[in-house]
Amino acid sequence: MKQTLPVLLACAAVIAAAQCFAGFCLEVGAQPVTRVKARLTAFDGQLMSLEPLPPSKDKTPFTVSVLPQTRYAGSDKASFAAIKLGDYVGAAVTEGRGGALRAQEVYLYAEALRGSGEGRFPEGGRLIVNGAVSAVAPSAAEDKQDGTLTLHYRGAMLTGLGRGRTLCEGRASPPAYASALACAADAVIQVKPGTPVSALTVGGKDLLVPGGLVTVAMIKQADDKNVAAGVVVEKPVIVEKPQSPN
Repeated sequence: MKQTLPVLLACAAVIAAAQCFAGFCLEVGAQPVTRVKARLTAFDGQLMSLEPLPPSKDKTPFTVSVLPQTRYAGSDKASFAAIKLGDYVGAAVTEGRGGALRAQEVYLYAEALRGSGEGRFPEGGRLIVNGAVSAVAPSAAEDKQDGTLTLHYRGAMLTGLGRGRTLCEGRASPPAYASALACAADAVIQVKPGTPVSALTVGGKDLLVPGGLVTVAMIKQADDKNVAAGVVVEKPVIVEKPQSPN
């Protein structure tokens, strides 16, 4: 059966037909995308065998096929201090009283991923904001591990919130003038101490090493088989063993 699942680095699809995952956008029509964190136990070049995390009695091992169009990214630990003006950054956020945004996770994208998933939109039960850093302010000069990020992004539509307020939301459809409804805005995001920050880089199948931790964006096909639209692989933290005294 011929599989067609074009994965686009730039989200050129209609907003209602696109899904985004960790900076990757793909056109999947009405097919829902599920994000699952798991441990890779085996990979034969076509099929990933996975154990869901965290493990529990209700979660059983499963398999996901990769396609020629599947995108791969390596995820390495980074810090708030590494984020600079002009970087392309994403954040999974929660929205509090008065529309205040607080980061759950922050993603620092490689330059090759600039523009991926630009906008403000719900994804997997979370709110995602992707855009260019227009301001970054640490909480204190001596402590640059947390603070405030301002992301400038283009959206797809202006939504009225009442009392003369509007919100720029949805995924941008490049170029900016492609839609008369296109908009631009700035999202101010609070990054608290301990918020995970990851640096994402473009990778390939060679990242899929058994024992590694992965987050898979998968789609269930009509035959009930899972296929991967995108895979993010966490790079292991290498702990140097202390040398034995002579």
